[in-house]
Amino acid sequence: MVQREDIEALVREKREEIISLLKDFVELESPTEDRDAVHALGDMAAELFRPFLPQKKVLGDEYRVYRFSKGRPKVVFLGHLDTVHPRGTLSKNPFREEDGRIYGPGVLDMKGGIVAFYFALKFARAVEELPSLALILNSEEEKGSTHTLDNMRRLANGFKYCFGLEPSSPGGKLKTSRKGVISLKIETRGRKAHAGLAPEKGINAIDELIEQLAQLKEWVKVNEGNFNIGVIGGGEKPNVIPGEAFAVVDIRFEEEDFAEKLRKYMGEVSPFKSGALVRMSFNSFVPPLQPSITQRKLYARLKEFFSSYGMELDETSSPGGADTSWFSRWGIASIDGWGPEGEGAHSDDEFVYLSSLEKRIVMLTLLILNLKRLAP
Repeated sequence: MVQREDIEALVREKREEIISLLKDFVELESPTEDRDAVHALGDMAAELFRPFLPQKKVLGDEYRVYRFSKGRPKVVFLGHLDTVHPRGTLSKNPFREEDGRIYGPGVLDMKGGIVAFYFALKFARAVEELPSLALILNSEEEKGSTHTLDNMRRLANGFKYCFGLEPSSPGGKLKTSRKGVISLKIETRGRKAHAGLAPEKGINAIDELIEQLAQLKEWVKVNEGNFNIGVIGGGEKPNVIPGEAFAVVDIRFEEEDFAEKLRKYMGEVSPFKSGALVRMSFNSFVPPLQPSITQRKLYARLKEFFSSYGMELDETSSPGGADTSWFSRWGIASIDGWGPEGEGAHSDDEFVYLSSLEKRIVMLTLLILNLKRLAP
C-alpha cells in the first residue's frame, strides 16, 4: 500500500514544477466573456491531460464542455476553465508567491483545483496504472452554465459519483451541500417627461423599480433566502423623469421548491404606479445541492479512509452555487471542495495557501489510487 509520506515527498520534490504550471494557468487569463481565451485554456488542458485520460469529447462551439476520460468510468472529477476576472486583472493581482500564499486572478476559483488534480493523476500513475475515471471541464460556470448545461448533462451520462474541484471551505472542509442561486433581472418601464415643466405627464421607472426591489427583498427574506442587488441602472439626465430602469439581483436559497415559489410570485407581480410596466426574468439558475443517501455513504467511506492516513475530513454547507449541484440533481452523488483552500475568490486579492495546494494533491492522489473501493 502506498504511504502518505511517499506522496508528500513527491509533492515537495516537484514543488517548483507545480507552481510553474499554476503560473501558466493563471497567466492565461480566461474571463467567461472572452471565449477565445477560455478556449485557449481548454486547449492547454487537453494537451496536459491527454497522456492520462486519452479519450476526449468536446461538445459545443462558442460555449464548450470538455470531457477527458479513461476506460468506462463511474467517477467524474469536475471543474471549470472560466473566471470572473476581466482580462488585465493580472496587473492588479500578478501571479506571485508571498509568505506561503500564491496570488493571481482565478488561482483559487478554480485553477488551483485543476492543477492539483493534474499532479494527482501524474503521481498516482507513477505508483500504478490509473483506474477508469473522467474529468469534465466547463467553459461557462461563472455565468451559471446557461449555454453549456445540456451538453454537460450529455457528457455526465453514466456516472455514479462526482468530485468537484472547486476550492475547499475554510479549514479544508469539503462541501456536501450548497445553496441554490438565481440571477434575476427586473425591468421597469414608465414614461419620460420634463421633471420641472410637466412632471405630472411622466411615470418614473426608477421609482417603480425601487418599490419592486423593496417588495421582492421582503418576499425573499420571508421565504428564507438571501438577496443582493448587484447591478442597477436607468434614466438619462437629472431633469428628465426616467422612462426605463433595470436591476439584476442575486438570490440564494436552500429549499428545492424555492424557484417554483419565486416564479409564482413573478407571475403575480403588478406595478405600483398606474401606467407602469414590470418584467422579471431569470438570467440564470443553479439548484441547491442536497445530500443523497448515496452521497452520505460515500462521505462516510472517505472519512474513514482518510482517517487511516492521519488526515481528518470535515464537511460544511456552501452558500455558493456550482455545477456539482446539477450533477447531484441528475442523480450523481456529488461532493465538492477538493480544490485548495484560500481567500479572496472573485476579488483582486485572490490567493491559495501553498500548504493547502500541496495537501490537496496528496489527498487527490490517494483518492485516485483507491477509487475502486471508495466509489464502487
